[in-house]
This record gives sequence, structure tokens and C-alpha cells, in this order.
Amino acid sequence: MQTVKKEVKTIVEAVCIPNLKSEDKHIGLPEETADEKRWRECGLVKTETSNFRSYWRQKKHNLFCLDKVKNKLLKGVVPQNKFLLGAMAMGVATASVVVPVITETAHADYKTPFKDIPKTHVYYDILHQMRDQGIITGYGDGTFKPDVKISRQHAAVLIERATSLTSKVPFEQYNDIPKTHPYFDAIQRLQQTGVIKSNAKGNFNPTKNLTRGEMALILANAFKLEAKGKHPFKDVSQTTEEGKAIAALYEAEITTGYDATTFKPNVPLSRAHYAVFLYRALNYEKTAGKPIEKDIPKLNMDMSLDDFQKVVINDKSLYNVAPDEKVTEFAFNDPRFKKLLIEGQRYVKQTNFKYKEAGAFIHLQEPNWINTLPPGYLSTQIGILLNSKTKDIKFSFDYTSENTVNLTLQLFNLAYPELSSLESKIKESAKEAREAYAKEKDIPAGERDFQGNITIEYIGDFKVRFGTNYRLEYFWIEVQKNK
Repeated sequence: MQTVKKEVKTIVEAVCIPNLKSEDKHIGLPEETADEKRWRECGLVKTETSNFRSYWRQKKHNLFCLDKVKNKLLKGVVPQNKFLLGAMAMGVATASVVVPVITETAHADYKTPFKDIPKTHVYYDILHQMRDQGIITGYGDGTFKPDVKISRQHAAVLIERATSLTSKVPFEQYNDIPKTHPYFDAIQRLQQTGVIKSNAKGNFNPTKNLTRGEMALILANAFKLEAKGKHPFKDVSQTTEEGKAIAALYEAEITTGYDATTFKPNVPLSRAHYAVFLYRALNYEKTAGKPIEKDIPKLNMDMSLDDFQKVVINDKSLYNVAPDEKVTEFAFNDPRFKKLLIEGQRYVKQTNFKYKEAGAFIHLQEPNWINTLPPGYLSTQIGILLNSKTKDIKFSFDYTSENTVNLTLQLFNLAYPELSSLESKIKESAKEAREAYAKEKDIPAGERDFQGNITIEYIGDFKVRFGTNYRLEYFWIEVQKNK
């Protein structure tokens, strides 16, 4: 055992960052050694005293296998996605160590990151890239305040930093924007686009919150986006200037809507979301007009299976599948599952997720994800399975991540729009499981207060079963057609 500990110590020292502190909670043990304390404080290992029965965790992705161990077991963990310490195996009879695979997170390192934007934030990279390009700024205390609503005056400043606006109407000074106003020039140029109107008193209302509809008008003008088709949103006209702008953003995949069927144009926009929409528009502008690679057909619901197969194999920006990955015909021809395979990409593209599989089983995963849930069924961050006989669809996912829950629900609503009324119940159930896991994960399953929250709902012709079991292994949504 001493030989094992010396080898493990060498491995840990090789990857340990000085002064790195774990954000994970540690369950203290008596007689903790100096080495163990240092490794724990670096956030790279924790100790356990009980017997541990191993299992393969994502075998094909080279994570780790642990065997049955007596005495102390050093087990690799990933605090807040900092590192993956893989493949530690200690035999009971003969001590041996398999050299681990160390994988850094996919996030870049930024100088002085915003204090309130942790690496786990869904827009961590986007917000820091926009900041480093000089388009957005934070507050004097080092925060960004992502959830604060963005004002009309600040929206004007940000769009001016990012691109040029097209003037369509003569300049007409707002009554509440004197020439001494710090943002006078930016607001003047925004006024000349004609997309932001003054009120009856001739005021701009600079501190008023910008709405989602106003955002669409600004971006469509700034990036000269025009719609060729229609948008799918029931709460937006197809014929107004606002509706045409929203359709243009939808076609450019700058927005997917508030959900699959609504846009909510009058809802105020947060600072984070405005920055993200602007980021997508800038990236669309960089690639617009460039020919599509001949090996990657454009996605649409009328495409053939062969063309979709080419997308899956060749589009490395979204797919990380095996070279011999085959899309099954029965899955591609199922109307609901085909929507998940093709239209579902609109939602996936707005995240860090990539497809690991895309056949009758859709496997979505972020680059730095590791399953920290109890050993059991879950081996994918998001898994969507089509039953070849019944054509029912089952969603399973890691409920400990709100980003994972949100993407899963977007895809669920896409496949079953008639069941979208369940979204809030499913989200609340996942939150309950997440809180229970955080509180009781170190307690044996049979002794926890939380013993699962499986729920069954009947809506129309469907029976929907969702929740997690008493072991907290994973969360699922299972849809069955009533016979």
C-alpha cells in the first residue's frame, strides 16, 4: 500500500496547481495523513474508509475503473470541473496503479474573470470573449451582474461597439437625451435606424429595460438580416417589422425563441442574454455568405438519410461520434425523433454540448463532464432513446446541472409540444432531486430522507413518468402512448 501511495503522490504532484483550493465539501476522517490533507486541499482527491465496489464509468471514453478495496481508498474526483483524475485502480492482493488520464476543462483561461461568472456558468466563455474584445464591460467591483436587465441606453452603446448601424430616418433629438448625455452619440445613431421609437412625449427613456422584441429589431438592422421564411412563434406577428426581424434572427439561428412556440417579445432582456445574442450575430456575420462545405449538407426536415449521415460524420463543430457511427433508418423516419435529430440542433448549438451518438440513441455531452452521481444506470449526460417497437421516447439526464435540465426540457418540448404543460413540474422535480443529492449524497441510499420522487401524469393520449429513484442515480422522462 505504501508503494501505491508513493506513486499516487507523484501523479497528484504532477497535476496539482499551487494554491488551488477545492470548492467541494470534504467529509473529514480521523488520522488524516499530511499527504492526504495536502491532496484534499488541492481539490484533487478525497478519502473514504468503507469498502468500495468498482464499476466501469464510461468505459469507452477512458475514464476510470476501481476494484474492490479494503482499508483506505484514494478516489479521483473533479471539483467544479477543474480536473479529471481518471483510472486509479488498487488491487486487494497486489497493489498496482494505472496511470490516469488528466483532462483539463474546455474553458479558456481569462485574466481577471468576472467574480460572479464562474466556470460552471453556461455563458462563461462567451461573456469573457466579448469582454476581451472590448464589447462588454463589467462593474467597478469586478462583477458583470448577468441577470440585471439591460437598459436601452446600454444596448445602444454595446451595438455601436460591435458593428455599424444603418440610418433610415433623419436625426430627431429625444427630449430626455441632451447633447451632454454620456451616450448621446450612440443613442443618436440608434434613433436614426428607426427601430427604437420615442414615446408620446418625445422621450427615449434611456434607463427603461430593453425588450426581446427591441433586441431583434436592433440586431436585424445592425447585421442587415432579412427573413426569407416565417418564424414558428405564436405570440409574434409575421407581418410587422418586429415579426420580420424575429424571423430573420430565427433563420440565422441567433435565437431559438423563449421556447419552441413562443418568443415573448415584450419580456425585458438580461445583460447576459443581450451579450449572447450579440455574440451569435457577430459570429453569424463572420460566416454568412461563405459556401457550405460540399461534404456537409444543410440541415432540413426534407433531407435524406444519406445526407444527414454526412452531417453526423463531417460536422466536427457539433458531432464527436465514432467514425463508423450509423444513423438507423427507423429512427430517422420517426417524425418525433427526426425533429430531435434535425431541429434539435438549434438548441444544442446554443450550448457547449456535442453529440456523442446520433442514431436511435442520442447522446449529448459537454466536453468537461464527468458523472458524479452514484454508480448505476447513468453513463451519459443527456440520453434520448427511441423504442423501436412502441416508438415511445425516453429521456435520461444528469439532474445535478441546471443547464442539462434546461436543454433536455427544450428537446422534450420539441418532440412533444402537446406535453409542454409539464415543463414546470419536471423542472421542480429535478430541482428537488438536485437539492436532495447535495444534502444526502454521502448517506447510504436506504437511510436517506429522500426516497425518490417518481411521478406519473396522464395528458391526452399519453402517460408520462418522470423523476428519480431512491438511489438518486439519474433522472428520466418516459413517454408512453396509451393503448
